[in-house]
Amino acid sequence: MTLLRPPSVERVHQELLQLLVAVQSLSGETGRRAEEVAKCLQPHLDREDEFALPLLGLLQDLANEKLTLSEARKGSRVYARLKEEYPRMTSEHRELFKLIDQLKSAGMEEGHLTAVRFAETMERHAQDEEELLYPAALLAGKLVTQRAAGKGAFWTKAS
Repeated sequence: MTLLRPPSVERVHQELLQLLVAVQSLSGETGRRAEEVAKCLQPHLDREDEFALPLLGLLQDLANEKLTLSEARKGSRVYARLKEEYPRMTSEHRELFKLIDQLKSAGMEEGHLTAVRFAETMERHAQDEEELLYPAALLAGKLVTQRAAGKGAFWTKAS
């Protein structure tokens, strides 16, 4: 069984990628800057999809005390990898912020408002990830690891 990812976060990522494709087709420096963002963004999203989103997908079962031992074991393995990748993922955000700022500047200078809107949306999304989604994924990982080890005070309902 594969751990599911929250559809809402997957949808946001798909929308961002679709908007980025539109921005990449813009002329001038804006399009070139969008290409640079795309080269950095796709591998980053792949890492999120592999290491953070599966843990976020376990949050409802965690909150409702319905997490199975099998899910907990799988989640625990994902958590181990997330802990390894987390510094890289936050470092990628810093690089993306630089590239997005350059894209935003080029879009403003060349009058490409779509690029400016994309850049602002990406900035907010990355901030949401660092303030909410990553910490939630790390916390979920800790909890599923406790569940996998048979520890934790609230693991009495699901088995």
